[in-house]
Amino acid sequence: MMDDENWLSLADAFHAAAIDGQGWYDALASFAEATGSRHGQLVCVSDGVDALNLLTDVDPQLPGAFLAAGGTDPRVNPRRRAGLARPPLSIIAESDFITPDAVRADVHYQEFALPWDVPYICLTTLENRKELMIGLAVIRNRRQGHIDEAGKRLFATLAPHVRAAVRTSLTLGEQRAALITDTFEKLATPAFVCDAEGKVVRHSTQAERLCTGGTGLTLRRGRLSARHAEDDAALTAAIRVASARRTDHPPRTVTVRSTQPDGVVTRLDVMPLPRRRLELRFDARVLVLARTASNDEERRAGALRDTYGLTPAEVEIAMSLARGIKADAIAQARAVSVGTVRVQIKSLLAKAGVNRQVELLALLAQL
Repeated sequence: MMDDENWLSLADAFHAAAIDGQGWYDALASFAEATGSRHGQLVCVSDGVDALNLLTDVDPQLPGAFLAAGGTDPRVNPRRRAGLARPPLSIIAESDFITPDAVRADVHYQEFALPWDVPYICLTTLENRKELMIGLAVIRNRRQGHIDEAGKRLFATLAPHVRAAVRTSLTLGEQRAALITDTFEKLATPAFVCDAEGKVVRHSTQAERLCTGGTGLTLRRGRLSARHAEDDAALTAAIRVASARRTDHPPRTVTVRSTQPDGVVTRLDVMPLPRRRLELRFDARVLVLARTASNDEERRAGALRDTYGLTPAEVEIAMSLARGIKADAIAQARAVSVGTVRVQIKSLLAKAGVNRQVELLALLAQL
């Protein structure tokens, strides 16, 4: 039986794995060993698909055989069906949900569990949300037989700590997506954090405005889309490539045409989010940044205001100069005298640390 010190070390190992994204495999392997089992398992099902099935000390071909045998389908796999049918942290073993006669008649056991020598299990569901299910298990071979009561009790005492570690990992993933969008919010850059299918997990305020301004971008049932079919196909393909997180694929730029005849073109830079070695949150996978002429102006205006301390009037005049508008036209548009505008130009040049308008234009181009 595991002593208190080793028990605490194992619980700590799961919590540490949640923080740094590493150590899940070693913690699972130790968990299996502590219960007298051969394999440890952590399975994460996202939108009905196994996003992660971490198994310790197994033949590399076993996961493929599990998929081929329909193991992800609760209608085929009695173990998964039993886990989903019970509340989280209900600890169950084979004898709790299937009889020996039923095992002999069950296709999953006869075609997968027995041939691969994984006939016994002790499992629990850690999380069971609409879009995400996470399960924990230890798996035993024929020689080890059914888990004994001592092993089952140890499983039961550690499972809440594994669940807490899993929840920590999920929360960190949520905070990471929020931090990314908040950062681009401050940079006045439209940013979308998407899952593998283009469903938007988080977005900045500027991104939301972009989807309602006739730019050709839209949010359809929460999915980032382009109104033109060709543009939408290119965007979908770029997101799919980015979600795979292949290091040999650089960020892709997708051009989205406006729905207005004289509307601006939006360019989307689609790139994978950096991933931790092992993560338990799968929705935040792709970062999409939008670039338009209006976005660039907004960003430059913010830089002039925040970096150089320009007043709103001075910012507006500086941006007008950047568009090639002369002082007299600016004065007319602002309903002030040309002399007032010239004084304001002189003030904003001094604040920006330049002497001439051409230097100001060069500065704006660098922002």
